[in-house]
Amino acid sequence: MSTFCVVGGGLAGLEFALHSALKGHRIVIYEAGPQLRTNHVHFDTRVFDGDEKKVHWTADEHWALGGISERLGGRSLCYHGVMLPLEEKALNSWPEIWQKRLKGPAGLYHQLQQEFTAKYPEMSRNQAVNLPLHHAPQAAVVGESAAFTSYSPLYQLEPLIRDGVITIERATISQVEKKSDGFYLVDAQGQTVNTTGFERCILSASALVNNKIITQSLARSTIAQVTDHYCIGVAVKVREGERIADYRHEMLWHGFSEHHDLNANIFVVERNNFDNGDRLLLLMAVMEQNPALSDYSELHCRYHEGKTTLEIQSKHSDAVIENYNQLASRIVDFASTQLGVRLSPLHDTAVEQSEAFFGASEGIDFEQALNALNETERTNIYTRFVFPYGAYEHESCTHPIGGHGDIALTDSLELTAMPGVYAIGPGAFPRLGIANPALTICSLSRWLASHL
Repeated sequence: MSTFCVVGGGLAGLEFALHSALKGHRIVIYEAGPQLRTNHVHFDTRVFDGDEKKVHWTADEHWALGGISERLGGRSLCYHGVMLPLEEKALNSWPEIWQKRLKGPAGLYHQLQQEFTAKYPEMSRNQAVNLPLHHAPQAAVVGESAAFTSYSPLYQLEPLIRDGVITIERATISQVEKKSDGFYLVDAQGQTVNTTGFERCILSASALVNNKIITQSLARSTIAQVTDHYCIGVAVKVREGERIADYRHEMLWHGFSEHHDLNANIFVVERNNFDNGDRLLLLMAVMEQNPALSDYSELHCRYHEGKTTLEIQSKHSDAVIENYNQLASRIVDFASTQLGVRLSPLHDTAVEQSEAFFGASEGIDFEQALNALNETERTNIYTRFVFPYGAYEHESCTHPIGGHGDIALTDSLELTAMPGVYAIGPGAFPRLGIANPALTICSLSRWLASHL
């Protein structure tokens, strides 16, 4: 029985650990945060000390300083389960061998979609919707009293932990050292956490933290690319018309509309009506930082006197800013057209009336938008909300498959500069694409579990 170590207990790490253990390997998971939750974050709404986001980097004003949640389960209990494959345009920029692994009847996408469809009704639930929308496949279940939960490998670990096949240790890992008998991990206090060497080491922390660990392990500074999705939404209040569909839960979209000419998808849900009967719809546009239009932002991991610090320098070309501004207009036009009403901005500001939206709505969050609509008597209106660039938790492309230099991965997800060390998660993506990355994360993790 081989023993592997996994650094990070989010979706990528737990998915690898589960499927590697099922194939007969022993796994030790090192996670910085405790197990504060056992259910999906939008169902388990308790507030825990230590559940706050921690910031591990500095950045300019165009990259969010939202930080990282450190807890067992991590983002595997945060994401809402949309399971879309990468669109063809994005996947075509991946190495050909990975296109073959992911696509087609025998590909990982199809295998996982079939598995999730058998277990999670929301993957294929056929709901009549009064708009031309694609179904949004979600690996989720809505149970009694509208209790919502989505797929996480965390739920399946208990018997393997009980049998000693998987062990979970709480530690913040900062460095990987290779010795003659295997890999040893060093924590943030400089202490080696294992007494026996591991045969393989899998880095599955966030895309940013993986690079920090790699830099600290190599004892030299590195520069990598980094990107995230741009997300802009509108909350719409209208009085006329029939509901687009029955509302079932805040985490379930009624569907999405493809706007690939603007490198985006627009997700739509109609919430319960306001108390006075007015309708409330939410539209969220998720946009890729298309590498054909702009260089990705840069992640600088600076190694100095035994410590590594992170700095992000964001990049937005004029073409990407124009793409974003067009999308900000498109989402309102799309809502107006589909609802058959002319929507006006709630806030009659110069920004809303112009076509220069990029960065203009940084201060309007989701709850503020809903409260503003609830407090006004006006109808046929909208207000914007945003998740700032770098805050959507889809940080990607930092140690890409087929990349260059110390932080590149081989086609087998092995770190070029550190044989025997592998890196998974969205940091391994050569291109992020438009789709939510969850299905692709699961695919990479399961492939590596089979490969090793």
